[in-house]
Amino acid sequence: MYDNLRGEVRKKLHEEHGGDSSSQSSSSCSNSESYFSPEEVTAKSSSSCSNCEPLEDAILKDKIVTSNIEVKESVENFDVEHQNFQTPMAYSRGSESGEFFKDLRIDQGEEKLITESEWSNEKLKEKEDEILYLTDEFELREKERLYQIKGLEDQVASKKVELDNLCVQKRELEEQLVCKSKELKQMDEINLSLEATLLEKDDQFSHLLKEFDENQLNSTSRIDDLMANSSSLQQEVDRLNAERHELEQKLLHETKKGTEQVKVLAEKTHFPHVNSPLHQEVDRSRTERNELEQKLLHETKKRSEKVKDLAEKTHFSELQKSELELSFEKKSHEAFDRVKDLTERTNYLQQELEALRNQKAELELEVSECHVRIENMKEELTSTTLSEKGLKSEVKSLAKEKCDMEEKIMDMNQEAYHSELQKEKLNDKIMELETKLLGKEAEVGILQKKHEAYMNDMSTQSSTLIARISSIQKQLQIAETEKQEFYQSLMQTEKKNTELTIKIAEHEKTLRGMQDVLNKSKEEQKQMQIQLEDSKSNFHNTEKKLEEMMEELHKKFEDSLRIFSRRIRVAEQLHIENKEWYQKTRNSYEKENKDLKEKNARHEMGLRGINDISLTASDMLGSLDGVALKFEECTAHFLNRISKVSCELQFVKDWVMRKNKAMAHVKDDFDCLLAQCDEKEAEILKYREKVWKSENKVRELEKFIKDGEETMLVLKEEKREAIRQLCVWIDYHRSRSDYYKRILLTEFGRRSAP
Repeated sequence: MYDNLRGEVRKKLHEEHGGDSSSQSSSSCSNSESYFSPEEVTAKSSSSCSNCEPLEDAILKDKIVTSNIEVKESVENFDVEHQNFQTPMAYSRGSESGEFFKDLRIDQGEEKLITESEWSNEKLKEKEDEILYLTDEFELREKERLYQIKGLEDQVASKKVELDNLCVQKRELEEQLVCKSKELKQMDEINLSLEATLLEKDDQFSHLLKEFDENQLNSTSRIDDLMANSSSLQQEVDRLNAERHELEQKLLHETKKGTEQVKVLAEKTHFPHVNSPLHQEVDRSRTERNELEQKLLHETKKRSEKVKDLAEKTHFSELQKSELELSFEKKSHEAFDRVKDLTERTNYLQQELEALRNQKAELELEVSECHVRIENMKEELTSTTLSEKGLKSEVKSLAKEKCDMEEKIMDMNQEAYHSELQKEKLNDKIMELETKLLGKEAEVGILQKKHEAYMNDMSTQSSTLIARISSIQKQLQIAETEKQEFYQSLMQTEKKNTELTIKIAEHEKTLRGMQDVLNKSKEEQKQMQIQLEDSKSNFHNTEKKLEEMMEELHKKFEDSLRIFSRRIRVAEQLHIENKEWYQKTRNSYEKENKDLKEKNARHEMGLRGINDISLTASDMLGSLDGVALKFEECTAHFLNRISKVSCELQFVKDWVMRKNKAMAHVKDDFDCLLAQCDEKEAEILKYREKVWKSENKVRELEKFIKDGEETMLVLKEEKREAIRQLCVWIDYHRSRSDYYKRILLTEFGRRSAP
């Protein structure tokens, strides 16, 4: 019977551990395969097997104890045969039915666990497939984005190449300007004439300033005198008013005294013996009072006459002041008109400078044409050299010609260098003249402002004008030094001017009509220049916008890179923490394995002792089997059944506890898997958002590039149209200038002819 019980216990244990292992393996394999390494999986399997062995030993010990108790009870109750219980067949049937239901429950729990583990595995596979699909899509999108970025970089490189080519062309044009140095000499002569006109205008301006200062000083002196007179008159009026007030107070005081004396006298009139002298005193007081009143009236009349005279004087001074102010305003208006004339003349000079600049641009165009001709000549030379290689004599002649040409080129380069120096000097002079003009214009504007604020700040304006006059005098001294330098050249021109004055008087009428036409053309040129400046400003604005957009995109890319780097750092930190946790858990599992091995060794020693005891017990049971069979046949005691049922209940409780622990472990694993799935889904959503953002950025960049290309094309077309219009205007002005030159030459020829 002991052998049968031992066999049944082993079968149950094997079945339970088989179900547990199948359920736990199905649930934990996915975890071990998805999270743990194969070494950890083997360590876990070994630990689970080592855990199963002590459970079997404990169950066997419980069964042995129960069998010993049953043997003792059978020996004690051997003599008791009065009670009749059920047969051993019924007991065996009851035990078999209990075991059958237990097996069914175990099978149902195992099937549930298997279905749950299969369902979780299928979900994991679906999530992994989705993750793989999304990673593939993300890689494809990244590749497309890289291709697009490469295309944009190629476009940027092509634009840089175009810019380099344009810079090279610009340098070539600057080098070609050297060839037209001879024509700039005429510009020097024109600049000299302009300088002479500027000197004349400076003299006129200085003369006007002197007149303005003299008028200002005279007006200030007159105004100061009038102010002093008015202040003295006001002081006299105040003094007279004070004296009048004092006299009025004296009159009041004396009238009070007189009334008091009259009262006293009236009181004294009641006394008859004092009547006559009191009357005399009253008469005297009345006469004195009348005299005082007459004196006061006379003095008040005199004072009123003086006040009237003073008022007339003040009125006369105010009239003089108003007249002086009117005269000053007239003079200021005249000065303002003169300043306007000067500004108009300066504008005329600026227009002449602009015309000279236009001529310079025309010369630059001619230089470009010459460069084209030179390139054509170079191509012809290359063709001739290729055709005449075989002829030595021609090669020698070409070599000589080449040497001559090189010498000529050297001479031309030297001349070009000298012309460049002259050009730089002329440009410096032009800049100085422009700065002088700007300074004069600024001074004119300041004078206008000061004239408007003249009535408020007379003293401050005088000081500032004196300082400016000193600065202008310094400039005049500098101009006089320059005038002495140019005096020798002017002496020669004066002789010619005396001869040409008569001719100029005759040609002035024709020149006026010419000037009207030129003014119209200059106004049209100004409009064209304004349009060009507007186009340039639009082009600069677009360039600034492009630079700002590029900077913003660069900042956005840098921000995205920083965010990615931070996320990578966070992921690395998490990876490091997971590694540390893995190492800690591995060390703890290794320690637990060591402890379990030691426990196994101890349990093996205990099992050996139990085996020895079981052998002795089997011998004892062999001797007692007969007694037990008789006892079971005769007396199947109810207490034995209760003890067996209690043992089975304890076994079932232990099994249920184990199953609950296994279920809790499975639930924890399942929750971990769900959390991992949620995290992966969140990561997938983040990656999708990143992909969408990158796609939107790429689309925005493409739109931005297209807009920039369209704006560049529009600007190019506008430039071409402006250049065409300028060429048309230049041709028109050339034709008109040639026409006027011809007319002038014909008229000079007619006049010179007798």
